[in-house]
Amino acid sequence: MSVDYGRVVIEVLEKNVAGLKVETNMMDHTLGELGVDSLDVMLVMMDIQEKTGVVISDEKVDELNTPSKIVAFLESN
Repeated sequence: MSVDYGRVVIEVLEKNVAGLKVETNMMDHTLGELGVDSLDVMLVMMDIQEKTGVVISDEKVDELNTPSKIVAFLESN
């Protein structure tokens, strides 16, 4: 069974950021542009790790600054 990482990332972002609704055309927006603050980023990354089993190192978090970059990282690991 394959995981739809795009759906996982969108669901986690929307769960952790009040009022955020992510559309597919927003996947290249930075997390900051989407209203995700630094605390939200940490919560989002922890939830994504929990849901996917993919470990995201603290060093990698800064590079993963758009939903599409997060999805690409998940797909490659």
